[in-house]
Amino acid sequence: MSASDIIDVTDVIERQRRNGLVLTVLMLSTTMMFLDGYDLQAMAFAAPSIIRAWGVERAALGIVFSAGIFGILVGGLVFGSLGDRIGRRLSIVASMLVFGGFTLATVWANDITSLIVLRFLAGIGIGGLSPLCYALNLEYAPSRYRGTAVAIIMVGYVAGSSVGGFIAAGLVPQFGWTIVFWIGGVLPLLGAALCYFALPESIKFLVVRNREPAEIARILNRIEPGLQAQATTRFVLRDEASAGSAGMGPLSQLASLFDGRLAIITPFLWVAYIASSITMFFLNSWTPILAEASGHTPAQAAMGLTVFSLGGAVGGLTIGRVLDRFGVIAIAIVPLIACPLVASLGWAGLGDSTYLGTMACVGFFVVGGHQGLNSSVGQFYSSANRTTAVGWALSVAKIGSISGPLVAGILIAQHLPFSNLFLLAALPPLVVAACVSVLGISQRKHLAARKIDQTAAA
Repeated sequence: MSASDIIDVTDVIERQRRNGLVLTVLMLSTTMMFLDGYDLQAMAFAAPSIIRAWGVERAALGIVFSAGIFGILVGGLVFGSLGDRIGRRLSIVASMLVFGGFTLATVWANDITSLIVLRFLAGIGIGGLSPLCYALNLEYAPSRYRGTAVAIIMVGYVAGSSVGGFIAAGLVPQFGWTIVFWIGGVLPLLGAALCYFALPESIKFLVVRNREPAEIARILNRIEPGLQAQATTRFVLRDEASAGSAGMGPLSQLASLFDGRLAIITPFLWVAYIASSITMFFLNSWTPILAEASGHTPAQAAMGLTVFSLGGAVGGLTIGRVLDRFGVIAIAIVPLIACPLVASLGWAGLGDSTYLGTMACVGFFVVGGHQGLNSSVGQFYSSANRTTAVGWALSVAKIGSISGPLVAGILIAQHLPFSNLFLLAALPPLVVAACVSVLGISQRKHLAARKIDQTAAA
């Protein structure tokens, strides 16, 4: 076979310009993540009406929320592994069927026990979608836009998490709490059908698994018209030496996350995720309550959480572009800037305007920095184990998501001064900065070594 009969798929992806196929992947992923974010918060938005309708105590819903979080943790692991075995596209469809179906079934829940079971099962699908969408977009986007692509789909996720509040305020008084779950169930089921027919499989996954050469050729010809790829062409991924893990079972896939240089990358990445999640979820859970206790009005406290999320969306997009241009090492400064900003929230006497401005900045650097991790995680792994890697990272992060608010609640019960509480919340970003620095240095060394190898091969 001559060199002209061989196509390096990575080269085609790297030199691509804007094209309809890649934009379709991005738009569909953003839309599906919007629905994922909506369903994540659906229970929170319906909870007040359920409490009134059923006459239950607020505390009774605590285990319902916990069941959903545990389901998300399980879903990241299950669907992350599944995505590396059967493909991104079918796994995305399956995850949406799971969370759409069980969210819709919540309409007929009639007690706390049924809510617990249904939210756990829906959580499995909700937790599974993110790593699949991350991986699919990383595998279609050129390296100069990968961080931006993940940041864009995360904007969809944040928007979906927020819009439920407007739906609850506008529709629940007229239609009751079930309307939240009708919407959260029917739309993902329709989205699953749309993805089945319109979403392409990851081309890198097809090459790694040596599947459907005719489909690979068709996708490449859509990415680069005039390429004239054919089913008889040999397709390669010269930048992915570890493609052999594609056929492994779940335990072997997990072990592959610690092969070679990944023995350093994976632990540091997981620690960074846990530390980042501690601060982010503490702020997301407790800041409105602490703001009211510090003298701000309920409206100002709620607005603080809104600008926190908006700042995070802007930060994610900005940091994604920085990541694309300068690499992971460049975003190590982000958590360092976050430290004093988080600590300043505990200062007494912050005026309303100062408080809102500070919350926006905190969101930019804390939430935006966390999205920077989301944008970078898949770039350290090959197409053979990428969704497994992302799924495990997002699931391990739940350790921080759960422990941050929990420990804060214990400290608040012990009457720890608010200033000290926010000082403690400012410490995990230091851990994130240290871990990201290690990851960035490792990435630069790896890229430099690969460049030398490619030069020698040429």
